[in-house]
Amino acid sequence: MNFYKTTIHFQNSSKSMTLHMPAFLFKAWPVLRFFVAIGVLLFIVQVVSTTVYDGVLNHQLNERAKLDREMTQIQGTLDYLSNTTNSFFNDENRLYARFSLPMQDEASRELGTGGSISADSLLLRKTSPVFERMSILGETAQRIQGKLANNDASFRNLNKYMDQKMSAWRFVPSISPTNGRYASAFGPRIHPVTGEVGKMHQGVDIANERWTPIYASADGVVEVAQMSSTFGNFVTIDHGNSIKTRYGHMQLSIVHPGQFVHRYQVIGYMGNTGRSVGPHLHYEVWVHNAPVNPLAYMLPNGYTVD
Repeated sequence: MNFYKTTIHFQNSSKSMTLHMPAFLFKAWPVLRFFVAIGVLLFIVQVVSTTVYDGVLNHQLNERAKLDREMTQIQGTLDYLSNTTNSFFNDENRLYARFSLPMQDEASRELGTGGSISADSLLLRKTSPVFERMSILGETAQRIQGKLANNDASFRNLNKYMDQKMSAWRFVPSISPTNGRYASAFGPRIHPVTGEVGKMHQGVDIANERWTPIYASADGVVEVAQMSSTFGNFVTIDHGNSIKTRYGHMQLSIVHPGQFVHRYQVIGYMGNTGRSVGPHLHYEVWVHNAPVNPLAYMLPNGYTVD
């Protein structure tokens, strides 16, 4: 084997070192340098790849956390909508019960969101928790939307029914036609003027000061507005559905036959005209051509049916 002799002299010293190195090392140096360069390059590539991978991984983790927060917010919104719709449906049930209408079947509101799922989608849902959660959120939103859409027609019908009822109720007497003291009730009594015993009093008397306003107790058309020897200035209003109201002993009536009046509209003022012993309103309610107790058509505390 051939050797190369190499002498190494140390600076500022008389010492030196002699090395005997095999000749093949000098011949293999270009090859070793190539492998060293390849190793350095691979190391640099590994460092860069690791850095890029860590950056991408951190970005994906941040995006995943952001997506989780957004899905949590969506879930909270869907829960709120679900609770709101349940409360909404409870109010609907109360309205149906209030008007004695048959309530909807609860099962009809819980609409399904079924249908076939492709094998690829099923595999993705099983292998991806995020996709599975998004699918559940989508199905929940679709179910809530279906429940609301399914009840839209129901609410429209209920609203139409209520409008019809409200239109009819406008013509039903439900208030006291004036303010004052109830001086005489409905039923047999001793007539205060003639003294007749057992005379049927077909209405109620409400006493107050002269010129106290008198109101129509419901919508209707004035049928009579004239002077009578018995009731003085009196008015009859036809409310339809065989219901009429009569107002007597008024000081002055300010309506005329054929005039349409609304509930709470002033039709005259309290007085003492006709056969009367003091300022008061004689008020009657007739149903199917027969007098009934007007108190049955007066809601308490100023309430009305509309």
